[in-house]
Amino acid sequence: MKAIGIDGCKLGWVAASYDSGDVLIFKTINDVIAHYKDDYIILIDMPSGLASTTNKTRTCEKEARRALPAKKKSSVFPVPCREALSADSYADANEINKKTVNCGISKQSWFIMHKIKEVDDLLIDSPNLQAKIKESHPEIAFQFLNDGNYLINNKKSAEGIAERLTILMKHNDKTEALYNKALLGNKRKDVAKDDILDALCLAVTLNILLLQPDNLAERLFSANQITDEHGIEMAIYHSQGKIN
Repeated sequence: MKAIGIDGCKLGWVAASYDSGDVLIFKTINDVIAHYKDDYIILIDMPSGLASTTNKTRTCEKEARRALPAKKKSSVFPVPCREALSADSYADANEINKKTVNCGISKQSWFIMHKIKEVDDLLIDSPNLQAKIKESHPEIAFQFLNDGNYLINNKKSAEGIAERLTILMKHNDKTEALYNKALLGNKRKDVAKDDILDALCLAVTLNILLLQPDNLAERLFSANQITDEHGIEMAIYHSQGKIN
């Protein structure tokens, strides 16, 4: 069973696997699934399990934000409701979200809504994949991999890249080689350095979780509403530990 960490990137999606020893770029999430066939489990940096008119409550990102320092909280975007995903403009999506769940959405959320919809459509159309594709968030995952300590540097800076590489190398000494291989094999217009690191972070996190079969994850989620109307889990997975 391959553990795959996936992050969105400019071309589409970047998928990292220590088991396969590669970091690959795909245009669509369906291309990812087709490549790995059935032998995989995925942590993905994209919301899954959405609020809607049927189920108005999703709180896992709010709980995740509380675990982050003040300057990092904005990295966990407000998640749009399912009805907003079909809007043709930010204004329409914002209005639909306000009417449905009583809050607006950020521009950052609007910019990734096509990717949220891509994952949502996949999980609705293929319910068998719901157990194989789980949501995570790199800022949260990195913090837990760092013994619960806040990361100091911006992830796009040279210092931030070095800081994250150091954290991942503590958990898997193949990280730097995989990262450098991905840099050489892909253009920056298709995938940014931090996208590669985020995918590697989720792959490391998932490998840790798979060693804990009796307790797959401590996760941030709403105790009152764990799944959405399609049975998709509302949870942000991370490795076990505590925030210091």
